[in-house]
Amino acid sequence: MPTNSIRQLLTRAQTQYFVPLTLGPFILVLLTVSCQIDQAQPTLPPDGQLLAEVDLSTRSHDAEILGEIVLAETAVVSIFYNLPNADTPYFDLSLIGPEDENRVILHSEGYRTDESGGGSWEQNLQPGTYRLALTANPGSGVLSVYWEIPEPSRE
Repeated sequence: MPTNSIRQLLTRAQTQYFVPLTLGPFILVLLTVSCQIDQAQPTLPPDGQLLAEVDLSTRSHDAEILGEIVLAETAVVSIFYNLPNADTPYFDLSLIGPEDENRVILHSEGYRTDESGGGSWEQNLQPGTYRLALTANPGSGVLSVYWEIPEPSRE
């Protein structure tokens, strides 16, 4: 199988459902329904700001702070990450909030992606200071993290 075909298969999530159908008193038919969803890279918003770029091949990262934001009021914060062609034994990207509360953005052991690896996270956050932390073992791939923080309201 060509490499491109394998990569296309890896970027699809496939789910199969087995649906039993009865056609009369003694006939049972098992119908298989298969669904595939293409996982595309998230589209960055026009006002998304680059927070950090980290080459995972250079060293281990142990709760390394990539950036910090201070919210004066409740706001929806969006985080976008791009990590194409990654292969690392351990990866954890978390947002640490007030009183050290931890919000996991992405956690995986044996994390691998193809050229479209990435995702997004969005949550309504209370006022306070938030730090984005990376823990990862050395591996291939360059992580790019962007975030979108709304402007404070002016009332």
